Amino acid sequence: MRNISHLKGGVIIALLNILIFITLGKPWSITSGESHFVANIENFVSNTHVSSNLYFQKYIPETNWRVILDFGIIAGAFLGAIAGRDFKIRIPQNRWRFLQVFIGGLLMGFGARLAYGCNIGHIMSGVPQLAISSFIALISIAGGAYIGAKIIVRLI
Repeated sequence: MRNISHLKGGVIIALLNILIFITLGKPWSITSGESHFVANIENFVSNTHVSSNLYFQKYIPETNWRVILDFGIIAGAFLGAIAGRDFKIRIPQNRWRFLQVFIGGLLMGFGARLAYGCNIGHIMSGVPQLAISSFIALISIAGGAYIGAKIIVRLI
């Protein structure tokens, strides 16, 4: 499968961002969809807990379009891997890697909630709106990615 250039990819993502904002009236984000999904599951399991939880109250009762977008991203990545003949179930040889991935995922999720949004929300939506919090998040994400890359190089 042929790769597209970074410039073309950036233009496509920017056009999708504009399309989402125009059609849905809200900026592109990822983690709020996950919050809607979890809130709906929690509401199904324990309605009283969700109704008393201030965090979940803003995500109930509707299923948000962002939930569908999140599942679409996963499906698109899967179909892209199949189309590119790159799909393979890989199990790390080093069991320590599972703990590293688990801790990394927890830190990313915590950071997304702490920053009140994920990298997509801040970079694709907040920066174009010139939100200072998104510029702070962008600098923090870039710094964290740099430090994380240095750590990964040492671990590999």
